[in-house]
Amino acid sequence: MSTEHDHVIDTGKGTFNLSDLGPLLPGMAEVMPLVGERIWKCYYAGLARNKPLARFQLKEAVNLMQKGTFLRPKYTENMDAFIADEVEAVKQAIESEDWDAFEPAFKAMVDAANGYHEVYDKEFLRWRIPDSPPPDLDLTPRA
Repeated sequence: MSTEHDHVIDTGKGTFNLSDLGPLLPGMAEVMPLVGERIWKCYYAGLARNKPLARFQLKEAVNLMQKGTFLRPKYTENMDAFIADEVEAVKQAIESEDWDAFEPAFKAMVDAANGYHEVYDKEFLRWRIPDSPPPDLDLTPRA
């Protein structure tokens, strides 16, 4: 990139050139743990039959996945398919409050996510649903 049209960004603590911003942006290794946390919370909210919380956590996970593909476009095609298929099945179970369909759809989503790890030669990344609910949320549905 030509530096004659570069811009200096002042953070208040230092400066860097706009052309240096790309490597500072998070990659999938930073984004996906945030996705995993939302997915974990979605699962336990679904088990508690807390539709608003499960819906919110899933929506936020999708937003993070989409940010990840914006930053790392090589994942876009597979991530879009994952969101349209596996995530959509979980979303439909939540929306219809079909809690019997929720767990199998959720398991299929996790299995598919782990399959994509293999596609990208990251078979050592095997996400699983944590054994206990997140301690930072009240999962009780509101009346």
